Amino acid sequence: MKEYFSHDYNARNDPKLQEVLFEHGIAGLGVFWCLIENLYEQGGELPLTACKSIAFALHTESNIVESVVRDFNLFQNDGEKFWSNSVNARINKRNEITEKRKQAALSSWLSRREKQMQSKPDANVMDCNAIKENKRKEKNKSISNDIEREKAKTVKRFCPPTLQEVQAYIQEKGYSIDAEAFIAFYESKGWMVGKNKMKDWRMAIVTWSKRDNRPATSKKSQTNKSCNDEWT
Repeated sequence: MKEYFSHDYNARNDPKLQEVLFEHGIAGLGVFWCLIENLYEQGGELPLTACKSIAFALHTESNIVESVVRDFNLFQNDGEKFWSNSVNARINKRNEITEKRKQAALSSWLSRREKQMQSKPDANVMDCNAIKENKRKEKNKSISNDIEREKAKTVKRFCPPTLQEVQAYIQEKGYSIDAEAFIAFYESKGWMVGKNKMKDWRMAIVTWSKRDNRPATSKKSQTNKSCNDEWT
């Protein structure tokens, strides 16, 4: 903010400046505002010996500059340097505002950083949870595949029954089927039912029993068929 300073818009009507205008004319007012600018640029203080160099820079007489500094109670001095209480008050206020803005910016930055630091553990937890969940799913999938494989292993393959097993089942169900004929027939077929491998010989016995108990007319019509034709 060195390129700007605030001042009262009606400062020209100040009695002190009116005296400067009366004594030195408009040139005196110009010197006053140039001195004010220099004080802002130099942090609020200037040495009294600077009056000559300021006059040289402004292309005016040094006695006018020294008069504006000393004679109208516009500036304060201690014999070595001069300053303006009004300028210093405004500089201090400006510095306070600047400091507050710095503190606000720092506080905002620290707050954002803290939130970011807090969010990192949360993100890490989420990543860990996601990894654990994926591992759990993979484990469950592996277990499921193992179960399916075990089920496949435990599926019983068809095993042709013995004569004793067939006789026992026929007796249990009270059928009048010839067990030896049943086994001989399907042995000759390779235990196939049509084009498919037999899955359950007990159900085949049930089917034989139902066919054996069909009406007499139906049996008579089949008398000329061979045994193989009957069960194909």
